[in-house]
Order: sequence, then structure tokens, then C-alpha cells
Amino acid sequence: MSPMPHLARKSKSDPHTELDRAAHEFADQLGTERLQAEIVRRLEEHCQAHEPHDGFHAVHVVDSTGGLPDVAEVQLAVLHPRHLHDPAEVHGSLADPVPTSPAAEHTLRLTAAHGRRPRTHRNAVVVLAPDAHHYPMLESSVREYLAWSHVAAMAHPLGLPSGSAEQARAWMSAADDNVRAQLLETYFWVLVPVQADEEAPVGVRVLTAEGATSSLAERAGLTLRAEGELVTARDDHAIRRDLDGPLTTSWRAGHISLGELWELYTSLTYLPRLSDRSVLEAALASAIGDELDWQYQGFALADGYDQRKSSYLGLRLPGDDQPPERVKDSTLVVRPDRAVEQRHSDLAEENLSRLKTIDHLDHEDPIPPLPRLSPDGQLTPAAILQAGQGRDDQGRPTGDRERSAN
Repeated sequence: MSPMPHLARKSKSDPHTELDRAAHEFADQLGTERLQAEIVRRLEEHCQAHEPHDGFHAVHVVDSTGGLPDVAEVQLAVLHPRHLHDPAEVHGSLADPVPTSPAAEHTLRLTAAHGRRPRTHRNAVVVLAPDAHHYPMLESSVREYLAWSHVAAMAHPLGLPSGSAEQARAWMSAADDNVRAQLLETYFWVLVPVQADEEAPVGVRVLTAEGATSSLAERAGLTLRAEGELVTARDDHAIRRDLDGPLTTSWRAGHISLGELWELYTSLTYLPRLSDRSVLEAALASAIGDELDWQYQGFALADGYDQRKSSYLGLRLPGDDQPPERVKDSTLVVRPDRAVEQRHSDLAEENLSRLKTIDHLDHEDPIPPLPRLSPDGQLTPAAILQAGQGRDDQGRPTGDRERSAN
């Protein structure tokens, strides 16, 4: 079948036969690599216009594993057109199908490696792949666009009739619109690396990108958020569930730093996929204001830990008046039992210190008594000086005066 079927219907008597023949001949010369290069060019142009609100740090058109940077924030990898997905290509049981299409296999490679090195941030990868059944129509549209582009640019050197360039540009514009529509209709498979638990192998969950928007990234983002595969907001209760569940071993020591926790979220594919670090930071900061039932659903924060004293520095419990100004890598997420234990110890030490201070004041030397008045009845400076030295106005120790009085 002709790659440009509408051209084949032209009769020899048609005044535009030469124009059509030139376009047809050029279309037949186009190889797969040239067609795919044009698709990649259009994808890259399309992805450069993505907005941050779609939930992705960046959007990349990817062929090799080295083409996707190894960063902590979630990225969308739009696959090269040679990596097609066919939902019929699965193995396993009906209850647990395993996709084995080129797109699914490449998704696993992207998750595992960055070039020749193991990928660190494996939980920051999601993939958008082209559909194997729609791809031929996209390729045909691209072939037609390139053919009319060639004729429009080369009408005069090709010796085509007057007005051929204008007619070719009109066909090129129509083909261009068709290619844009076909891109949206072809790139709709969202492939997500998933893992049931620490012991399970990494698999691929396949979703269908939906939405009325003309942005591929926005469609993928909407689908991922709706399916819970891309988290753009999370509260302290959800973080606590993770700490009590899949992260319980990491939290067993009594605390974990924000930096360590973020590394775990970005690297372990059995954890929720947080879009970026700000999601985690906001969840931790909100914990101090969430006082209700916090010992069972929340946690405390600390600035650091003194190993020598086995004590947390800058400990803050939910309900404290001074929440942290900001959380940083060294901020510690502290287990409630450890935080409460230290708070009780700190309060007991503070109360003991206060009692010692009061007891010290109670045992201070009494204020020296006022001196006796001199015979003239005047309280003289000399008498006051004598009293400051513990003597009366006659120069006798005040103790002697008290004994003589007895």
C-alpha cells in the first residue's frame, strides 16, 4: 500500500500530477531512521514546553539508559519510537500478567541502570511509550509531512509548474496538523516501575494516559496522580505509616535524618513516589503542629543527636510553641517513645535544678542585724559599717550581743 494513498488516486490528466509524483517519489525514499528522527525532533520540541505543575522535574526523550539523568526528582522518560508497547505481549497468569514489550523491557533497563552504572534514584523514573498499533499511522503522517516539505522547498529546482510550491505548502500544513494529532494518539502508555516489597522483583505497571489536554506530560501526570503513582502532597500521618511499615528497620535506632529518608524514598521502588523533596519537607514540618494523637500517628523532630550524652539536640514535640524554621538534611525524625522519654528526663532535670536553687537561697547567711543606736539616737555611718562587719555600735560581735541578751 502506498504510504500516501491520496496521491495514488491522482489521474494522469490531473494538472497537479507532476507535483504529486515528486512528493510520492521522495516519500518512497524515506527510511525508518529518517522518520524516527523527525518524530524524536517533534517529541523534544513538545517536551521542552512542559510545565512544572504536571508533577515532573523534567521530561526527556530517551533511547539509551544514559539519556535519562540519575536525579532524585521524578522525571518522565518519553521513549524513542523504536520502543513500542503492545498490551498483547504479556506472559504469566491472567491474574498476574507480566508485560514483555520492548517498551516494558526498556523501562526495566532505565530503572536499573544509568549508562554503565547502577541507577541510584530508581524510584524517580516513569515512562511514556508509543502504542504499537497506532505507530504505523504516525509514521505514515510523518512520511507525508516530510515529502510535502521537500516539494515545497524544491519546487523550482524540480521544474514543477507555477504555483506548485504554494500548493505543496498547503499540503505540508495539513500533514503537520495530522502529525501533531497522531503523536497524542500514539503516545498514551504510561509504564511505572513497581515492587510489592523488599524481596519481590521489580515489575512494570501499565496505565493509560488520559485527559483533554494537548500536553503529553500533563496527561501522564494526571494519570499517575489519579492512580497514586505520583505523590505531590503528603502529610505526617502518611510518613509515619511508611516508617512503621516498609521503613521500620531504618527507624529502629530511634531516629532517621531527613537526608537519609529522602534517599530511601527516591531509591526504593516499593515506597511511594514523591515528586520532589519539598513534599517530604512539608510533611515533616507539619508534624509539629499536629498534636492530636501524635504518639501513634506522628513523630518528633530534632536538630541533631549527642552520642556522648545520648541526647537529642533541639528536640521539638508536636504542640511545642517553636516549630523548626526549616528542615534540612541533618534534621532528625524522632520516634515518639524516645522523644517523650527525653522530654520527661529534661523536665525532671530542670525541676531538680530549680529545687537546688531554692534550697541554696534558703541557706544563705542571714542579713546582718541593724546596729544599736548611739547615745544621741542617730544611725551613724560608723554604726552601719560595724554592722556590715557583724559588730554592733560598741564594736562587739552581734553574736555576743545575742548571748548577753539571753
